[in-house]
Amino acid sequence: MMKTAVLTLDGFKIQEEPVPEINENEILVKTLACGVCSGDLFVYQNRPDFVATYNRLGHEASGEVTAVGSNVINFAPGDLVTALTLPAYSEYFVARPEELVKLLTGVDPTYALGEAIACCVHAANRFNVQPGDRVAVVGCGFMGLVCQQLAAHQGAGFICGIDPLAERQALSTFFGADVVYDPTAVSSQQILAAHGEFDVVIEAAGVQSAVDLCTDLVTQHGRIILVGYHQSNNGMRTVNMEQWNFKAIDVVNGHVRRQDEKLAAMAEGVVLLQQRKLQTEPLVSVYPFAEIEKAFQELDGRKKGLLKAVLKMG
Repeated sequence: MMKTAVLTLDGFKIQEEPVPEINENEILVKTLACGVCSGDLFVYQNRPDFVATYNRLGHEASGEVTAVGSNVINFAPGDLVTALTLPAYSEYFVARPEELVKLLTGVDPTYALGEAIACCVHAANRFNVQPGDRVAVVGCGFMGLVCQQLAAHQGAGFICGIDPLAERQALSTFFGADVVYDPTAVSSQQILAAHGEFDVVIEAAGVQSAVDLCTDLVTQHGRIILVGYHQSNNGMRTVNMEQWNFKAIDVVNGHVRRQDEKLAAMAEGVVLLQQRKLQTEPLVSVYPFAEIEKAFQELDGRKKGLLKAVLKMG
């Protein structure tokens, strides 16, 4: 038997059920840790609309292979892996080989967060940051700060971190931002007067005001990368097409749905984690799996200092 978390109208409940069986093409993984995605938080916040059909969540898991099907040749029991699969708010989950990447020596499963890292790395491969480029990061949550690190790795010459929360500004500075600003206290015109326009602007806040700020800050023939998960107002946004046209900018949807591309990005991210060119530990708050409901409540309540919750098993 294993413990698994099921979303109900009253929140998450942990229950016991049989460990899943695998077929000849599948892999059984013992979950060691699983990150909480903002998409899962959205489901939690709107659970009356979801619990009847979508109540087993979790897709940022890492763990240890415990069994493999007879046709599986590249994985073996004992391998540490990170996954693109769900549901993983559970002590075990089932995956296919094309959903797993082996963790390299020195990469802690608690902080691997393969799926989330894959999303950022895939987006970063479309940043087109050139050595010396000026980069602004609008929204310094988990995704924004991972993207900031990736932009720095690509050779950004000047980085501006923008977020209304002081603790997130401090983390942006920790990860190498040259300047940080509170967008509720400083206007885009003041930022432009101090630093000029930016070659690449990464939107990682998921709100209308962030899109507007990116439009103001990007230079002519620059690039806006939309990494934020836009949920409010059913995802509907307005843009200043006059400015977008006049500035002749590239606007890139930084999200990815092709699993093969995401898997390749996840493997690239694991290498960067091993090389310490990418750090997630300062961004993570760890909760015991038994406290999954507490983790979601504190995310929902926007607990100070909480950027990324990770559920740790055992």
